[in-house]
Amino acid sequence: MKKEILNDYLINEKIDIDKIIDNFYGYVYLIVKNGVSIAITDEDIEEIVSDVFVAIWKNSRNLLKTTEIKPYLVGTAKNIIRNKYRDTELNFSISDYEENVIDICNIEEITEQKEQDKIMQSTLQKLKYEEYKIFIMFYYESKTIKEIAKVLNLSISNVKTILHRVRKKIKRNLEDGGYGYGK
Repeated sequence: MKKEILNDYLINEKIDIDKIIDNFYGYVYLIVKNGVSIAITDEDIEEIVSDVFVAIWKNSRNLLKTTEIKPYLVGTAKNIIRNKYRDTELNFSISDYEENVIDICNIEEITEQKEQDKIMQSTLQKLKYEEYKIFIMFYYESKTIKEIAKVLNLSISNVKTILHRVRKKIKRNLEDGGYGYGK
């Protein structure tokens, strides 16, 4: 692979900047995009890329004809990025990110709720089918005790008793797991 040098882009001793841009725009764009932080906008990236090509155009008279284009573009891009960051003071306010911050209390509450949910799921999985069905119909399907009794062909008092026993099992398992509810 032949190294491209400045001499390859000279016409009548003047640099053909359009040809350099055509051949190296994508290359310089990737160099800049990979060389900056994610806090920089696409417009800033485009500006830096443009500045790289302006720099080679302005300095073309001072460069040797044997100057390799790619290393020169990379070096120029790195210098412009460094200068831009030095000149740009990044100010971040916590208020910009307040909505994304979860305080410690919420994390503890969420963790505790997940642990309680695991205990509940474990308890429900160990229930007899009839107990499980009554619990689900009452709490998740919002059916009344009378409706449940009718659907399952049970007496109202039987449904109440089963529901009471399921609640007691759940409460006991939660207490055993360290989640007491005022004994």
